[in-house]
Amino acid sequence: MAVQNAMQRIHLGSAPPSTLMTGNTTQVMIDLADLLQGIRGDARTAALQRLRKMVPAIVIFAVGCGLGALAYFAIGMWCFVVPPVVAALSGLYVKPAE
Repeated sequence: MAVQNAMQRIHLGSAPPSTLMTGNTTQVMIDLADLLQGIRGDARTAALQRLRKMVPAIVIFAVGCGLGALAYFAIGMWCFVVPPVVAALSGLYVKPAE
C-alpha cells in the first residue's frame, strides 16, 4: 500500500485517495444525506464538488473488486500475478504530475 499511496500522491494528487475507501464512502453518504435534507449555499456547492471527485473513485474501486473476483474465479491464484504486472507496466508510461 505504500507504493500505491506514493503513486497516488505523485501522479494523481488532486484525486481522492484510493487506499481509504471507507472514508471516501462515508463522506459520500454524508454529502448525499445533506443534499437530501436540502442544504443550500456554499455547503451545497462543497458537497457537490466532493461528490464529483469521490463517486468515480468508488465506482472504479467497485468495478475493480468485481473484476478481481471474476479473475479469481477464472484463473484461481494466478490472478495475484496481474496487479504487480499492471503496476510495473503502468510505471513505464506514467509521467509525474506538474
